[in-house]
Amino acid sequence: MTPRLFLWLLALGQMGAVLSCRVGTLEECQKASFVPGHNLAGEGFDIVKLQHKGAYVIDLQTFLDPSDSCTLCENTLHRDELQKLPLSVLDWRSFTSCRQELSSALLNTVTSVADSATDLIENDWTVGLGLGDLADLTVGGSHSNAVEFATAAYTMDKSVFTSHQLSCSHYSYRVSGNPPLSSEFRAQVRSLPQEYNPSTRHLYQRFISTYGTHYIQQVELGGRLKRLTSIRTCLASVNNHSATKVKDCLNTGLSVGLGFLEPSATTSQCRSLLENQDSQTGSQLSYLNHITEVLGGEKWLGEVSLFKNDSMAFRRWLTSLKDAPDIVSYSLFPLHELVPDPVVGGNVKTAVNQYLRENAIAKDKAPQQCFGQPNLSSDCCPLQPMRGRLRTHWIKSEDNPRWNSVYDLGHVEAFHELKLEVWDKDVKYDDHLGTCRTRLQEGTHTMSCALSKGGFSYSYTLTCDPQLSGYQCAKYRPAPQ
Repeated sequence: MTPRLFLWLLALGQMGAVLSCRVGTLEECQKASFVPGHNLAGEGFDIVKLQHKGAYVIDLQTFLDPSDSCTLCENTLHRDELQKLPLSVLDWRSFTSCRQELSSALLNTVTSVADSATDLIENDWTVGLGLGDLADLTVGGSHSNAVEFATAAYTMDKSVFTSHQLSCSHYSYRVSGNPPLSSEFRAQVRSLPQEYNPSTRHLYQRFISTYGTHYIQQVELGGRLKRLTSIRTCLASVNNHSATKVKDCLNTGLSVGLGFLEPSATTSQCRSLLENQDSQTGSQLSYLNHITEVLGGEKWLGEVSLFKNDSMAFRRWLTSLKDAPDIVSYSLFPLHELVPDPVVGGNVKTAVNQYLRENAIAKDKAPQQCFGQPNLSSDCCPLQPMRGRLRTHWIKSEDNPRWNSVYDLGHVEAFHELKLEVWDKDVKYDDHLGTCRTRLQEGTHTMSCALSKGGFSYSYTLTCDPQLSGYQCAKYRPAPQ
């Protein structure tokens, strides 16, 4: 059932755009419904938060021209129903473009997460804003949900991220170059003062809070599913899972859940990984956490099993996208370009510029790399637990002689005991005076050892490999970035 559904969708996608529009009479225009998603362009947009503001800049409700007629178009995805366009909408198309596979990416830094979050934007949103000196900062999406999630993961532990997404597109259109403005936006613009200074700045900040930094000029409508996963890099590593393997196994698991692959496609190694349990250090931490974003369609959280076909809700969501689409890609233009008064428009540009600078974040430095170090991967994570460096600092006897020896035992498997033997060297036979054993514990420790005659004391230091700690270096220790 599922493969047929997607073959059908793909076939429609290959048909390309279909457009059949005509002028409608007053009676036809009043009776007809708007095309799906007719008011999704022309909305204010905050590039910092990647947030649709829900406040309309452009008038997308007026559909009658001065001659009391309108444009009616056949919606081939809605039983060829004639539907009307707002006056400000141009180049409306209905089509279907769906893919029956996920696209995936490995994102090594918060900066790359921000870049990925802005990949729905089709044009250069910085044009006209004078931000050329911010090359070393991240502005777009700097406070988006995805970046906030990634930043929180970074503050808890060393992390990388994977993105898995798919989209279906059904409609596209743009708004005219000199569109009619919404009455509320015109009123808000007229209320702004001619002067922009510390005493009036709050009024412009309130304006940005309402309308954002840009407006949406062109859209492609349909639905999108995106899952962003944070990977505790070193906890995954010590469980023998690389970030690339996590990405690929998640791709397989999600494809199984969405009905693209049979459950038998999941290897036993991937199944173990997707169980998301630390089997090596006994910590209660999960090495995978995720957020899911679903755009368009009927309410669906986007969560599916990674081990079995769980695609019923997904298929319903796909079908609902034709009637309830959302924006899956868009072009943004600076908001100040729509302000009729050039002085106020310049003030809006200045206020937006300041807002963007205040919310920019520094780009991440290149991740640390390790090469040729025992038990460390190239990204400086332990490959196995219970490993560290062992040194004995001094050994002294309660009887003659007195020793002050230092032994650097190098990199060791910390689950072994430290064993010390004392022998009396004689001319003919050496006498074994005693043996002491101790289990290793992270840190510096002083121990005493009783012999058949007398005794001795010694001190050792066990330095666990990065992000390992405790008894025998067996515990996992998070490393906030």
